Amino acid sequence: MSIGGFIRRNIYWTIDRLKGSPVLQHYKDIKQILKNNDVAKQRKHLQNLLDYSTKYSKFYSAFQGEKLQMFPVMNKELLRKNYDNICVDIVHVPFHQGKMHIQRTSGSTGTPLAIPQDFRKRNRRIAELKYFGNLAGYKSHEKLAQLRIWTKWQSKSKIQTFYENIYAIDCSKIDDKMLLELTQLIKQKRIVALWGYASWYDRLVDFIEKYSIQLFGLKTVIAGSEMLNPATRRKLTKLLNCNVVSRYSNEEQGILGQDRVNDERYYLNHASYYFEFLKLDSNENANPGDLCRIVVTDLFNYAFPMIRYDTGDTGVFIKEKNNSTIILNKIYGRLLDLVFDTNQVAVHPMVLARILKNYDEIELWQFIQKDMDKYELKLKLSTEMDLADCITQLKEIFGQNAQIEVKLIDDIPVLASGKRKPVLNVWKL
Repeated sequence: MSIGGFIRRNIYWTIDRLKGSPVLQHYKDIKQILKNNDVAKQRKHLQNLLDYSTKYSKFYSAFQGEKLQMFPVMNKELLRKNYDNICVDIVHVPFHQGKMHIQRTSGSTGTPLAIPQDFRKRNRRIAELKYFGNLAGYKSHEKLAQLRIWTKWQSKSKIQTFYENIYAIDCSKIDDKMLLELTQLIKQKRIVALWGYASWYDRLVDFIEKYSIQLFGLKTVIAGSEMLNPATRRKLTKLLNCNVVSRYSNEEQGILGQDRVNDERYYLNHASYYFEFLKLDSNENANPGDLCRIVVTDLFNYAFPMIRYDTGDTGVFIKEKNNSTIILNKIYGRLLDLVFDTNQVAVHPMVLARILKNYDEIELWQFIQKDMDKYELKLKLSTEMDLADCITQLKEIFGQNAQIEVKLIDDIPVLASGKRKPVLNVWKL
């Protein structure tokens, strides 16, 4: 624990107390429910949400008095289609203060979505980050390198970096230059924690082994967005001698679960979400051990109720402790092809999602690399949009000499699994 982190942490919690402890109350609630497996309190949160949603959301008003299983299972396309009717008027949102936050999903399914999140939901998400960070061995406001795809829409100012003690590292392109700069930063700034895309750590491990790099002082590595390769996890643990955990989360809701240092099963965040595991071909409950769809109800977003949201992920669950605790044994997310810029530098496929989610006109998208410098972007649009600006943003990543052809389409075919594959590489496999 550093002096700088200790001071920042205490300033943060002091300010939170002066505001009535909006984050601390959620932190304690999450801890109490998960530690005691308080099913009764979780179901109370669920019933409160259903009662509220059927009263104030036009879309859900038809389900007043019904049990959860009678509510429709929703995916991103259905949420977009019924967006206005699902939204709750801000005057009816309890505990809300200030401007409504809009959380944009990265559209890793090729379907971007903008989700309103009220003041209480935002505080719940912050509390989740702090609680699950602590479980992984990371105390908030200690030095952390956040490895993600930063764009003109998502960035951190110098003031944010100083106050949060978080160093924003852009991992749009995964090459030796970027990895060398990162390892030097870890040494110079005495970084104690890393957070990044799971697939990105495959490259980090290869780089450390290739150049025999020694990194001391790291205490926690957190992988997100995709399932961490078990072999990569073992190598990270050995090479860095620190805690390595994999986190299950999404942008539209929050932290859904996290595994443990010596346990690669995912322990779910039942305090903030209600989970259902449904059969692949119907909305009937799946059996433990079967591959199933992961459907999540967000218990704390009252501005835009997300009830029975089909995440698009599949997994295998088991029950423990006399069938009262559900644990995810495996999670199977979306497989995205790796693509390359015109200099043949690998580009993380999530960079596309981070850019395209910011164009409200896009309903569906698919990006295809056809040759070393030839790309195709398929778009289904709700209205006309500035395609030139979109291409400009993509050329910033893939190169100014990139030939990007845009095709407007009515739909994108789904795979046999029922999912779309938004990023394809038909040139270099």
